[in-house]
Amino acid sequence: MFPGPDHEPSAAACLAAIAEGNLASFQRFYQHYAAGLLGYVRQLCRDPSLAEDLVQEVFASVWQKAATYRPERGDPAGWLYAIARHKLVDHWRRTTSHETLDVLDIDALPCRSGEGRDLLLTLRKLLTQVSPEQRTAIELAYFGGLTYEETAQRLQLPLGTLKSRIRVGLRTMRTLLEAG
Repeated sequence: MFPGPDHEPSAAACLAAIAEGNLASFQRFYQHYAAGLLGYVRQLCRDPSLAEDLVQEVFASVWQKAATYRPERGDPAGWLYAIARHKLVDHWRRTTSHETLDVLDIDALPCRSGEGRDLLLTLRKLLTQVSPEQRTAIELAYFGGLTYEETAQRLQLPLGTLKSRIRVGLRTMRTLLEAG
């Protein structure tokens, strides 16, 4: 669809046209990216209904904010997927309290085999053997979908302190795993 021998406009050109209110360009952009974006969001949130809602919000943002796209900062797909990730993180921030991450919900994590489930059970056991501060930092950064910077802000910690907690917690978990 983007660009090809039939001289379809590039995704960046579509975004420029969308910024001017061109509905046909928006439809072309949507048709090109919607399925892949939905698959990406479904992998991240594991809730098909939520994924569809978030993708709808993402494309509403594309329509409203296409003029903010800057080609020198990356390609249109990267811009689009960043919007999706931000929407998902915003959703998690609104709906997830700090206390709900104290225990890892292994049933919410994907596993397709008995081995995968065993691995998740081992992970859960290991997480109970690190300090609560380390466990919370690891859960937010690795299972909560937050970056280190976002995790540090959420926990009101300096970035270096957060990274140290995660590093020590993971090292402890590795040592316990190798000993067990």
